[in-house]
Amino acid sequence: MPHTLVTGANSFVAAHIINELIAQGHTVTGSVRRTAAGDALLAENPEWAGKLDFVVVEDYAKDGAFDAIFQAKDYDHIVHVAAPLFGEKQTDFDRDFLRPGVDGNLVLLKGAKAHAPTLKSVVITGSINSLTGGSPAENDSTEYTNDFWNPVTPEVARESGDQYVMYQSSKKEGELAVWEFVKNEKPQFSVTVLLPSLIFGPPLQPLPDLKHINFSVGVVYNFFNGTFIETPQTHAAGLFPSYIDARDLATAHVRALTTPGAANKRFLVGGAELTSTLIVETLRGLVEKGELPELKGRLPKNTGKDTDLSLARIGVKEGNDVLGLSFRSAEETFGDLAKKVLELEKKEGK
Repeated sequence: MPHTLVTGANSFVAAHIINELIAQGHTVTGSVRRTAAGDALLAENPEWAGKLDFVVVEDYAKDGAFDAIFQAKDYDHIVHVAAPLFGEKQTDFDRDFLRPGVDGNLVLLKGAKAHAPTLKSVVITGSINSLTGGSPAENDSTEYTNDFWNPVTPEVARESGDQYVMYQSSKKEGELAVWEFVKNEKPQFSVTVLLPSLIFGPPLQPLPDLKHINFSVGVVYNFFNGTFIETPQTHAAGLFPSYIDARDLATAHVRALTTPGAANKRFLVGGAELTSTLIVETLRGLVEKGELPELKGRLPKNTGKDTDLSLARIGVKEGNDVLGLSFRSAEETFGDLAKKVLELEKKEGK
């Protein structure tokens, strides 16, 4: 039975990866910043009991942060999800983005090389933001491929003070550091970086209230919480024109651990076309089928603002083919997400 370490275990994506790993026969150790976070995740998913334990890593970028963890137990695989995200307190590029983005990757890889002799593979959750120079403009016909890198430099990010620009730079620099490590250190394990676009699906991580939903779930919630009266144009809604279901992304991570063709590669994955209209009309269709009656009268009017848009294309064929991926329908992705959010609304008495 393989044993796998998942970092950032209580995050939206990591929770789905843990679920898939356990379904595929792995036992899992999850790293969290606080013991309480691990306890809450297990309480939310009690079926994982006996197959999931936790270690505390308060600072993923601290030198030697994983050394004792690797010395205490043997690991077959690692899925590295923990990474800096947006937040009100994330205002300093070097402190909040660059250091945790770069050092957070290198500390893990260096510790694994030195202290995890049984390790076979590491899969890292990257982002399409390593490739793109910003949300593609309307009528952007670019095709993004696995060899793209965004043009944002640390200097530009530092001077901009813009959280999204700083985030883009940190994703790029963090990934470049990974490939430099692989090239120079030639570790005994393989490394794969997956590069999803927007990630949707029903959250499995504990959510005390609607204020704590993750970004992508919040984007969908905006379509039925009164934020929009009319369906906005895709880019105006803060959407990148491509997505993957978190459950399908979890499958991609788990398969990449043992697929020879994924070793030491970076892959765009998923690639389903996304528009505001797709989300709203998918939910409207589920209302009409009687599957989401709670949303009747809550969805914005369809204005057709997405008509004739030329959307950026995502070159996902290689990654999807190598990993043998198939994908959930939009009804499954956005319907299951909406049902989970509606459950939270009921808990809050809305």
